[in-house]
Amino acid sequence: MLEPQDAREAYHLGLEYLDYNEPDQAIAAFTEAIRMNPRHVHAYFARGCAWTERGDPEKAVADYSQAVQLDPTYAAAYYNRAAAHRARGDRAQAEADMARYTQLLAKT
Repeated sequence: MLEPQDAREAYHLGLEYLDYNEPDQAIAAFTEAIRMNPRHVHAYFARGCAWTERGDPEKAVADYSQAVQLDPTYAAAYYNRAAAHRARGDRAQAEADMARYTQLLAKT
């Protein structure tokens, strides 16, 4: 993996890895972005997407949860977290996240 100089660069590298369907490398790049900037909400969201791609909804839920903790108005994180909850078989949490997603969309 290339050595990114800052969180922004690591994040964009992770996005490229996702585009090339390389979730393991994407996870490593997003993890580096988060190490460099622990408040990088988009890196948590994108790493959640990579975990989803790898078939690990538990870790995806954790990253989407961190994204909504950092930005409670991040509608896409609620949507994706709902899907990850569904994949885990947690219908109640999935419905709660979809309700919050719908509320946020109504405000835009």
